[in-house]
Amino acid sequence: MSYDNSAQFYDSFDSKSNLQFYLDLVREVDGKVLELGVGTGRVLLEIARSGRDVVGVDNSVAMLREGKRKRRELYPGVSGRCRLVLADMLSLDLGERFGVVYSASGGVQGGSVDDLRGIFHSAARHLDEKGLFAFDVASPKSLRQTRAFPPERRELAGGRIVIRFVAQTYDEGTDTVSYDLIFKEHIPGRTSTVTVTESGDAAVVTREAIEDALDYAELDVRGLYGDFERGEYDEESANIVVVAAHRGS
Repeated sequence: MSYDNSAQFYDSFDSKSNLQFYLDLVREVDGKVLELGVGTGRVLLEIARSGRDVVGVDNSVAMLREGKRKRRELYPGVSGRCRLVLADMLSLDLGERFGVVYSASGGVQGGSVDDLRGIFHSAARHLDEKGLFAFDVASPKSLRQTRAFPPERRELAGGRIVIRFVAQTYDEGTDTVSYDLIFKEHIPGRTSTVTVTESGDAAVVTREAIEDALDYAELDVRGLYGDFERGEYDEESANIVVVAAHRGS
């Protein structure tokens, strides 16, 4: 999902549960860090703050605009070592290699599971010989259901209040889910609300599809987990969290 209309709200509702996992991961390997599907830079900017040289790529102009605003206003000390690039993961060619390549919060979970092969091949092409590739996606159990989530309320700067409504619809025939999001923003001094809508699709990604795509990219699994504390993955897990490396490294 590109969040073209609601990038300014993304950080207020995105889960922070995976931040420490990626901060710890980059400490395991030297070298520059690349995030695929960087969004607003929620994770990458914190990695840059820790002192690493980083690059983030995304195909959403709106999300990158919000990321650059945050870099300028909230992380001014990292500008010299943090690049945010408009690019497609499937055709990415930065001409450099990284100690860690990762994709957080379902960044690789697009509309087709077939894209995994191309994304993982792109990641491998940018990975140092001894580097690590990591990502997390929502598990099949999380996605193979139709449901409406309870409304979530957030208080923002200046007394603004935003309420998010999310509906998830599962299509068994295509093994995909569609999302419909509504953001209602209440601004002090106004009698009416501002309504912003988003929609998007995501393919269900299975363990078998991940292993197939990693094999295609000549990457080996170093760890496959069901949570960000590196607990064992099973069919009841909410997430699939993977760490991989070049074959034989």
